[in-house]
Amino acid sequence: MRKEFLLPALALGGGLAGLALRLWELSSAFEADTGLPVAGAPATLVLAGFSAAVLLALVLLCRGTGRGFQGSYDEAFQAAGSTPYLTVMVAAAFLMAGSGVLLLAQAGGVLSESLAASAGTGLGLSGLFQLLLSVGRELLLAILALASAASLFLLGKNNYKGEGKGERSGCLLTPAYTACVWLIVSYLDHSGDPIVLDYVYQLFAVVAAVLGSYFLAGFGYQRPKGFPAAFFSLAAMYFCLVTLADRHTPAELLLYVGYFLYFAGSVHVLLAHLARPLGPRMPGGKRLAHTEKPLNQEETPDEG
Repeated sequence: MRKEFLLPALALGGGLAGLALRLWELSSAFEADTGLPVAGAPATLVLAGFSAAVLLALVLLCRGTGRGFQGSYDEAFQAAGSTPYLTVMVAAAFLMAGSGVLLLAQAGGVLSESLAASAGTGLGLSGLFQLLLSVGRELLLAILALASAASLFLLGKNNYKGEGKGERSGCLLTPAYTACVWLIVSYLDHSGDPIVLDYVYQLFAVVAAVLGSYFLAGFGYQRPKGFPAAFFSLAAMYFCLVTLADRHTPAELLLYVGYFLYFAGSVHVLLAHLARPLGPRMPGGKRLAHTEKPLNQEETPDEG
């Protein structure tokens, strides 16, 4: 089986198995009365070992991917006429947009509740700072999620139609910026929780999303790195599925699934192109322009 099918299938199948193991862990590896993790719980050990095995398999199978590739973003990600690819990217865009709308509603709810609670006593300087921090981070993530939705739609259209507008496109950076802010928000939300096992797979998913988005964007800025782009995209797919078992807001769930689809569509076309030669090249590595005639074909004079 070719890598563009095998590796996404491994991330998908492994992620679904990891999701089942995470559900088992959440139901059996924590004390019912205190919520503390049970030391040496079988579910925890099995999930950790399984995750390590999946990541190791991805590393080994991705090894050498794109070695020597010097093509452009549009060469690496073109999906001309691929309806499945466009469908996946449009679905990811809609999920991102839905997440952005829900995050805006969350920010408005936090603001309303805080103002109502402080109606009699006032916020105070400390309370005002906390309010701005809570609302501001939700609002920033909401705006970036909406921007990412537009970016994914435009990227999908560009690659589907072969428009050739991927080089240095800001649309490539928006998902990476969104994932960076999402990582900060996730850390702030869980920084007060001493039980790391409660949220460790959430953080793994967001960190992998940051790195996957970064290395995918690198193809549009003359920094094509096939191995890390493929590996972190696939790792993000795996962890985004595993963490669906955890407690999330609806907005967060949409983000996880949206990023999963973005990486699934992107890594499939990327692996397909990195596994094939781009065409004839000059000795220095520069690709020759496409011509209708084979290379080195002698010119023949016109008859008559």
